Amino acid sequence: MPSRLVLAVCLLLAGAAADVATTYVALTGSEYVEGSPIGRLFIARFGLLRGMLLTKVAGMAVIGVPVAVAGGTRRFVATLMCAGVGVLSLAVAARNLLFVAGVWP
Repeated sequence: MPSRLVLAVCLLLAGAAADVATTYVALTGSEYVEGSPIGRLFIARFGLLRGMLLTKVAGMAVIGVPVAVAGGTRRFVATLMCAGVGVLSLAVAARNLLFVAGVWP
């Protein structure tokens, strides 16, 4: 049985790939505007792929720093950061697909 950290990293990779792919499709095929102000800034400044990766790093910091300060172990903080950003990325990818399909306003 794989560890929770391995599963969280897999979730992060899958979510990040889905988010980047659907954001690319949404940006090239419609009047899509990145929902996150941080993401919008990073994408405008560094391009789609690097901007999205920097957005993921910022999200990991927002999730991980408070847990680390509260006394979480390094393994728990890493698991929570990867899983949290992975789940959020999958949710954004689903929103992007709904936007491209014309279901999301």
